[in-house]
Amino acid sequence: MTMKDLPLLDDDNCFACGSGNPIGLKLKFKLDPKNGTAVTETVIAEHFNGWKGAVHGGIITTLLDEIMVYACTSSGWFTVTGTIEVKFHKPVPTGELLVITGNIDQNRGRSILTSATIVFEDKILASAKAVLIPVKYEESSMNIISGRLVN
Repeated sequence: MTMKDLPLLDDDNCFACGSGNPIGLKLKFKLDPKNGTAVTETVIAEHFNGWKGAVHGGIITTLLDEIMVYACTSSGWFTVTGTIEVKFHKPVPTGELLVITGNIDQNRGRSILTSATIVFEDKILASAKAVLIPVKYEESSMNIISGRLVN
């Protein structure tokens, strides 16, 4: 099966942002379409630990991936991740308010270069760069995802 064979349907069950996923993160976003940025603030529960008190690396990667996808969505592009490179600078604590920010660095047409950070107490704990692949453009993307935006 190829990506062309797989319909990309939003069933509100996304682990990162779907409100219908009972074990998901249920992230909500602040988007800036003019600048191609996305921000979310969240507290990660300790059942997502890797080591005691530290968020599992897979969850960290998920947070960074999702915020970069939403940075693209802010400008109307629905995307999938082509490649992602994550750097773990310091342990990311569970039970603390984290600020995750994503940016569009360059839209190259067939791919979009993005970057993201996880910040706690003004320190970057993890960062990422990714190449996202545009799947479709929707002028009304903000209306489509309105339930996932911070009020």
